[in-house]
Amino acid sequence: MGYEILRALKIRQRGVEIISCPTCGRCEINLTPLVEKVEKATQRIGTPLTIAIMGCVVNGPGEAKEADVGIAGGKGMGLLIRKGRVVKKVREKDFAKVLLSEVQQMTKGI
Repeated sequence: MGYEILRALKIRQRGVEIISCPTCGRCEINLTPLVEKVEKATQRIGTPLTIAIMGCVVNGPGEAKEADVGIAGGKGMGLLIRKGRVVKKVREKDFAKVLLSEVQQMTKGI
């Protein structure tokens, strides 16, 4: 609990922080299983990294641009965004694979 408070205050940074939308009526992807898969795959990473996983094209791109890496999804497709820049379009079935590959590249050698 203490670490989470320090993390929220940006006093102590370690590990992956996943930011996800609250799955409102605009969510157009199967968000919850995707978030769970990414959480599980990144739980042992110690490098401070923010990952955004957003489910719509309305707020998703803006939110994902604030993260180190993110996916802004919508209707079977999405945008992979790294450090505020759109990298490429990705099919929904490839979101986890592409996002985790990007995370691996970003944390390699750190």
